Amino acid sequence: MRAAAIRAAAAAVLALAGCSGAGVAAFMPGQEIEVAGDVFSVTIDGTRAVAMNFATGAHNQERLFANAREAITRASGCAIAHFEQEPGVNTYRARLDCAGQ
Repeated sequence: MRAAAIRAAAAAVLALAGCSGAGVAAFMPGQEIEVAGDVFSVTIDGTRAVAMNFATGAHNQERLFANAREAITRASGCAIAHFEQEPGVNTYRARLDCAGQ
């Protein structure tokens, strides 16, 4: 019984590993935007936007931060008035400045 549970857990981990990064972004709501090889799912709601990235960001937080900002700019066509990352995850929130649009 225990060996079967271990095999099932290992199979689940392998299945989830295949669903990371760009593959997950394709299933998320919003626009799929790629910036310098990083893929984001960007949703826009009025003057607010959210970019999510599903790759491991442990060693590339600065790059992901900059690329998420660019992904939101591309998706919205607006300037960003405020930009922040949610603690501990690769989710980025922006307040947009779409003056003149």
